Amino acid sequence: MKRIFFLLSVILPAWMTAWAEAPNRSDSPWFAAPYTGEKVKEYELTLPVSRYEEETFVIPRDCKKLNSRLLAGAGHWGNRVQRRLWLKADDDCRYLNYLKQNPHRGDKDFVSDYDFMNARIADLPLRPGCDLYVLLRDPQSCPEPLPGMPDFTMFMMHREHHPQEADNDDCRFENGVFRGSIYPTPEGIVCRKDPRAPGYRILSVDYADVNGDGYLDAVLRLTTIGRRASRPELLVLPLTRFSANEPFTIPKGAEYPRMGPTNEGWIY
Repeated sequence: MKRIFFLLSVILPAWMTAWAEAPNRSDSPWFAAPYTGEKVKEYELTLPVSRYEEETFVIPRDCKKLNSRLLAGAGHWGNRVQRRLWLKADDDCRYLNYLKQNPHRGDKDFVSDYDFMNARIADLPLRPGCDLYVLLRDPQSCPEPLPGMPDFTMFMMHREHHPQEADNDDCRFENGVFRGSIYPTPEGIVCRKDPRAPGYRILSVDYADVNGDGYLDAVLRLTTIGRRASRPELLVLPLTRFSANEPFTIPKGAEYPRMGPTNEGWIY
C-alpha cells in the first residue's frame, strides 16, 4: 500500500504554518481547508465523479457519500490535484471516524495535561512497539515501524559519531517541530538540533479513547519536513499512558486505518 501524500503547492504550506497551535479539546477535530490551509470545522469540495459530472461534498458532513463515490471508483477521475484532493477528503473522513469509533470518552486521563507541542523525545515511542531501553540495547529485536506512524529512529546516529555539542535538552519538540539528530548513549539519548535537518512537525493534537479501554488517548497528526522529505507524508500517532510518570505508548488495538491507490485500484 502506498503512503498518502499531498501536493506541496496545494495543501501543506499553509497547513504547516497555521496548525502549530494548542491541542484540540473539543468533540470535533479541525481540518485544513483545501488550497488555503485555513483551520476549519468543515469545508466544501467539488470533485469529478465521471468524465462529465461533478459533485459537491461538505466534509465531514458528507463523508458517507464521499466514501460511496470512492468505492465506485470516482477517485480516479480528475487531474492530479483533484485526485490528491479525493485522498485528502477521504483521509479527513477516516480520521474523524477513528476519533469517534468509541462513543465513550476515557474517564482515566493521563494525557491531556501534557504539552505535546513541546514534547520530550524520550517520552514518545522512538519506534512504536519497542521500549526505548530495548531499542538502545538491541535495536535488531524491535519490530518494523507500523505503516502510517512516525519512526524517530530515522534520526538516530551511530554512537561513535556523538558530537560534543549534542545535549539532552535538545531532545524535544519546540512549538510542534523537531529537526535534528538523535544519539544513543548508555544513559539514554541526546540530540543535536539542526534547522537544515529532516524532522517532524506536529499539525494537531486531539483526544479520544480510540480503543475503548477507559483511558483517554492523545492522537497526534504529523508531517515529515526537511530536504529529504520532498514528498511530505501525513502520519497519525495515537498515544496513551496509565500514570502521569511514565513514557507514552501506542494504545493496544488502536492501529490507524489506511487507504490508498494501488495498481489494482483503491483498497482499505
